[in-house]
Amino acid sequence: MGLKISIQNAINWIDGNLEDEISLEAISDHIGYSEFHTSRKFKEYTGSTLRRYIMLRRLSMSAKELRDTNVRIIDLAVKYGFNSQEAYTRSFSNAFGITPGTYQKSKQAIPLVFKKDVLFPENLNKEGSIIMVKDEEIKVRLEEMKEHKFIYLERDGVDNYIDFWDLVDKEEGMNCDYLHGLLASIPGYYQEGYGAFTEKGYIFGKDAALEYTVDPSLGFKEVIIPTKKYLVFEHPGFTEAEFGQALQQVRRVALENFDFELHKYEVDHSFVKAYEHSGMELCFYLIRIPLQNT
Repeated sequence: MGLKISIQNAINWIDGNLEDEISLEAISDHIGYSEFHTSRKFKEYTGSTLRRYIMLRRLSMSAKELRDTNVRIIDLAVKYGFNSQEAYTRSFSNAFGITPGTYQKSKQAIPLVFKKDVLFPENLNKEGSIIMVKDEEIKVRLEEMKEHKFIYLERDGVDNYIDFWDLVDKEEGMNCDYLHGLLASIPGYYQEGYGAFTEKGYIFGKDAALEYTVDPSLGFKEVIIPTKKYLVFEHPGFTEAEFGQALQQVRRVALENFDFELHKYEVDHSFVKAYEHSGMELCFYLIRIPLQNT
């Protein structure tokens, strides 16, 4: 586990330096291992070479900027260390099957690559530092989302994120990382994809504009969600090591302890019982419960 922690430290360092020059020597010095050992163990634990991982992380971060801003392509090429706009465009096209310019205009779903977590899910079973947050410090707020399309995958018989993606990944022709990245690339109210508990199982998807379309060949479903209010329960903050504890605390407060009737809220379980959001790149966790329109 100690070496895995060191590789995760390397991954964390890489993600904090994507806009700077990154060398194998600097990464190795950061975690205290030889360049050979660092390179070999990185590939063993992540399934990717260091060079390709760094390039895909840079391209994924740049894709979000293309999606959300009017940034110039040449500026992104310089920002993320490419020698020219042509080199950036070539790498982007090879990774995502579309040029940066076309993506900026179309916003079509592309397989973004998330920051790796080689300790997940094993670290959920480890006790981290004690979270000094009382239940009453869980943030509760009312939120309204306008009418939107929800694009999602659905699986029956599972009731959590880990089992959901384990099941999907074992199915022929399906790839967890690829599908997760596709959903995260869709522009919407929330930056990343998110899950939800249903009466039959678990779903994972992404909100999008009503006119947004995605290739249904991989089994995506679509539903129009009307303008609706939600009661949101969010943890005020925790470290990655404390994620499992924070998740359980928010779930307990939102799904077991909160008295909706007393607070005059009527829950709408017609589609899902609750949405849950956590960040692949930012450490947060919240539960969003749909309310009846009145």
